[in-house]
Amino acid sequence: MMNLIKKEKGFTLIELMIVVAIIGILAAIAIPQFANYRTKAFNSAAVSDLHTARMAEEAVFADYQNYGATVATDVAAAVAGVALTANGFIATTTAGQSAPVTISNNVTLHAKTDAGMDNATITSQHSSGDKSYVAETDQSGTYQKAATVGTISAAVAATSGADATTASYSAM
Repeated sequence: MMNLIKKEKGFTLIELMIVVAIIGILAAIAIPQFANYRTKAFNSAAVSDLHTARMAEEAVFADYQNYGATVATDVAAAVAGVALTANGFIATTTAGQSAPVTISNNVTLHAKTDAGMDNATITSQHSSGDKSYVAETDQSGTYQKAATVGTISAAVAATSGADATTASYSAM
């Protein structure tokens, strides 16, 4: 009679340890990259909302020859002329004409006009983003700077009526 030897099949401990080490290395590379992609997406939301608000301001100007009054999405920044809605802000002229703007979640958006209401400065920042953005109606393009969360209110006050480039922003 033949003596049959049954061979066990499976992975050795060394093989399993190598697979676990490879997965660990891949995870160490992928997790920081994923965090960078998330930050870029948050920044993109802020830029998108900035462009939408600028278009609303331009629409108000095209119809009524002046930009909307000071507007903000957070109650803490509320000042005279602020019109808040559940979905965003409304750019409102002194005569009461308006253009509503819907903004993304966690994006802070400010718009401020100069005294003659013939120039508007709009800033935006996502609470999880790492940059703040500004656009002005008297110049083309969008400007950016690395920012600490919560500094955008000071940024809009500093840039109102002045060019964005003089407020430490750089062209995108």
